[in-house]
Amino acid sequence: MKLSYEQQALADTLTDLQRLTIINMVSGMDRVSAYRKAGGTAKTSKAASNVVGRMLEDVGVRAFYDSLVAEVAREAIMTREEAMKTLSDIARTNAKDLVTFRKAQVGEDEDGNPVYQTVWEMKDGAELDDKHAAAISELSAGRDGFKFKLHSQMGAIKQLAELEGWEAPKKVHLSSGQEVMERLCRARQRMQSPEDE
Repeated sequence: MKLSYEQQALADTLTDLQRLTIINMVSGMDRVSAYRKAGGTAKTSKAASNVVGRMLEDVGVRAFYDSLVAEVAREAIMTREEAMKTLSDIARTNAKDLVTFRKAQVGEDEDGNPVYQTVWEMKDGAELDDKHAAAISELSAGRDGFKFKLHSQMGAIKQLAELEGWEAPKKVHLSSGQEVMERLCRARQRMQSPEDE
């Protein structure tokens, strides 16, 4: 794990046990395992958990822990630019990017002339780049052979349009507070007036 300048400054104020325990925890270990891998010597799991609990009450340790957790969260969440690139790749990918088409002789007619049919083959995995592979929403194999389905190009374009604000402004009619109050009063009067006999 590469630490930022600020994280390194926080880490420098901690003991090796504190620093390594926190790094191990942020890497996915539970408290006790993180403490033991860092060199902790508590005899029981309960004691080890208590030591880590007290460790986290220290302001410096907590600040280091929080900064690492925030960094992991930032890296885990897709940015707007990443989302737009993925949607753009999906919108630009078509079947020819994933399969090859060719004519194949499938037999002969009654006069002995060859009969051809267009067949397709999925490109080898090594030939597919990540952006084209990401456009595949479904792969399946059945009695009719392999089938694949792409994410919707139109759906990707629509999402890009929404993200970029390309859509024409929508007219929205908002009632004023006065109009709403008048409508409510009229509705109340209709409910309270005696029915016509």
